Amino acid sequence: MSFLYIGLGLAMISGISAMMTIGNNINNLMLISTFKESDYIQSSLPSYDRRIMDILDKYSGSSEEVCSHIKGKLSDTLYEDGEIFISSGTQTPSLNSLFIGSCVLVNKDIKHRVIVNKNNMGNFNLFSCYLKDESFCPYELNK
Repeated sequence: MSFLYIGLGLAMISGISAMMTIGNNINNLMLISTFKESDYIQSSLPSYDRRIMDILDKYSGSSEEVCSHIKGKLSDTLYEDGEIFISSGTQTPSLNSLFIGSCVLVNKDIKHRVIVNKNNMGNFNLFSCYLKDESFCPYELNK
């Protein structure tokens, strides 16, 4: 009978030590999916987006003139109208309904692209990105 209790005790101790080893290994592992470094966050673009959002919050004009109004208010930085894409006939290559009727501002010096459009509730949506190699944002691709 004592052999049974000795065997159960050894099995319990080895099980506990195995669980502790597994726990330590899990804690020491690197994450398989690490977050990518964001060029947007590391740049000054979030501060420009906040300035543009402040301008949009105070703007009450038409959606056709919103980009020219933003350009006028941001006179210290050079924003120009986005190029017209042949594939869509608009300033965005996307055919998504979210971007229909939007206007685009681009600052090539700081590689900033801003898309502004009016939503169904009468407010303005702002989409922004850091331009790396393309002339448009990655989320504008038609998939």
